Amino acid sequence: MTTKNIKLEQPEELNMDQKVTVRNLAGWTVGFRRIETQGDVTIPKEGTVRLSRSEIIAQIQSGNRLFIGIDDRGSHATLYIEDEPTRLEVEFDSKEEKRTQLILNSDLVKKLFDYKTMKAFEDKLHEYVVTRAEKFAITQIIKKLKLNDHEKIRMIENYTGYKV
Repeated sequence: MTTKNIKLEQPEELNMDQKVTVRNLAGWTVGFRRIETQGDVTIPKEGTVRLSRSEIIAQIQSGNRLFIGIDDRGSHATLYIEDEPTRLEVEFDSKEEKRTQLILNSDLVKKLFDYKTMKAFEDKLHEYVVTRAEKFAITQIIKKLKLNDHEKIRMIENYTGYKV
């Protein structure tokens, strides 16, 4: 009779006091009242701030739209948590399924501009760019990447209301 050593994987306990970076994707200053401690948090346009994991989780659990976005799972959020363990903890990302938080960034805009037909481009534009912050952000990303497709840029300007 043989016995095998069985290893049980315990989930690693997150340090709730650890500070993690939160990025403001909007082109304006955003802020909110702290839950765990006294005071307010102010994040400059396109800037970052470091917050404790416990504060971030408390904000998400209290329904702060800046974090939870339009689907309560972080999609189209104004604030992006730059810490994968925290995003996994609040179920914005998942290791099991291919679900990840939909955040407008340079890679997503490049992917958008790779669509060949204007119909596909327009459909994806409406899927990727939903909020006021994203409408402003896409114009800034286009400038930064120096993208040059007149027809697509004109469509973005008409949709967002912002000039590139």
